[in-house]
Amino acid sequence: MNELLPIEMEQPVCLVCGADSRKPFLTVADRFDLSQTFQLVQCQQCGLVYLCPRPTEKSIAHYYQDPGYQPHQLKTLSLSGKIYEAVRVINNRYKRRLIEKYIGEGRILDYGCGTGEFLLEMKKSGWETYGFEPAPRAAQIASNYGLDLIEKLDNLTYTVSVITLWHVLEHVHRARHLLKQFHDILDPNGLLCLALPNRTCLDAKIFKQNWVAYDAPRHLYHFSPADIEKLLSDCGFTIASMKSLPFDPWFNAFLSAGLETGRNRMRLFTFGLLKSVIVASMVSLLSICDTHVSSSIIYFARKENTR
Repeated sequence: MNELLPIEMEQPVCLVCGADSRKPFLTVADRFDLSQTFQLVQCQQCGLVYLCPRPTEKSIAHYYQDPGYQPHQLKTLSLSGKIYEAVRVINNRYKRRLIEKYIGEGRILDYGCGTGEFLLEMKKSGWETYGFEPAPRAAQIASNYGLDLIEKLDNLTYTVSVITLWHVLEHVHRARHLLKQFHDILDPNGLLCLALPNRTCLDAKIFKQNWVAYDAPRHLYHFSPADIEKLLSDCGFTIASMKSLPFDPWFNAFLSAGLETGRNRMRLFTFGLLKSVIVASMVSLLSICDTHVSSSIIYFARKENTR
């Protein structure tokens, strides 16, 4: 990563309630550079956990340049990267089938589409697809698939049936503004799909500062289901249903164990592997009974037309 550019920091207020009162929650390291640590705080009014201080919109790109950041890669040689690639294919089919239970076909916008594999899955199923991706390297890969990428939301001249954000909203500085924009470009009976890590899940409680989904400083917010319900309601949406992402407990537990063992391969593939299997199994079983304890949750929201 380029260390020559200065990193500007800012101190945001709470995204959910707007309060400026907070208390320390956890100190977490950048998983790509364990020498760098960041502070997570908790809002004293509503309980949202978020990064503060955080890199500004201009500075945050610095932290996405590590070659190990899988969402911006097409191929990778690491073990976790290979697992990520295999799971991504299955997950994309799972996501498409969930969406098609609500809406069979139409226009879909994938905001933060990464390298475009999900949109490609939707396009093959007959959807009219559009993507937005700010990272040039990932956007180039998506363009090579022949996908239609827009540079900004204002470039859409018509409404869409579905808007998806797969582990994206937690990265967005002006998240509330973005959700209100989505309200304007979504069809009256459209569907908003948000996949987000769940900070109240069991694996977060077990791994604590080593929970990989804290992913500081790339993840700016750490939502609970109650946080999302309040935020979406304020922006004109009502949650219709919630579903678990079945592979996320396994992926998160293994990478979290890697952080906990200090990337010592011997410890990771003995104690760490055993712990990750036990934790992921417990989370997966509990999630069958209660989606609220899932490692990651997909929120399906409908537009409230009275906003």
